[in-house]
Amino acid sequence: MMVNNMREQLVRAGYAQNSRQNMQKKGQQFDFENFDVVTEAEKAIKELQYKDRYNKIDVTTSQIRKFLTAVNVVRNKVDLYKAKNKGAEALSKELTAEIKFLKVNLLYQAGRTDAVKQFMTVSKLDIIIDGIGDSLARFVKFTKYVEALVAYHKFLGGRD
Repeated sequence: MMVNNMREQLVRAGYAQNSRQNMQKKGQQFDFENFDVVTEAEKAIKELQYKDRYNKIDVTTSQIRKFLTAVNVVRNKVDLYKAKNKGAEALSKELTAEIKFLKVNLLYQAGRTDAVKQFMTVSKLDIIIDGIGDSLARFVKFTKYVEALVAYHKFLGGRD
């Protein structure tokens, strides 16, 4: 019964197969090569702003920082891996699994609050996580993107 409930929640959150326009198609990779972290972060946060006189953003700093904290935990493990495996370009299976699990963390938060769901959709974090695979360079770019999202959120007047 619990599995069905989780499936229903994911469908309601927009994760039914082919239910979202920006959902990554099978076999299609996120284009990390042409992804400008700073520009895309600014664009995503600006898209979340209300067009009223206060330019409010519904997602709070603490909601974004919860995800950043999870990313930083994995990043610390990746840094240790890099130190032990100098010159490595690919991540271990364990680290790759932990990176994929970040998506679960994000989905959980998105399921709790519509503002986080909207943030996830606009920022495409779920799609980006899927595109990381075992690439060290892609993971580093992803972490910089999450940091840029937090910075632009704060700079553009995101709620605390």
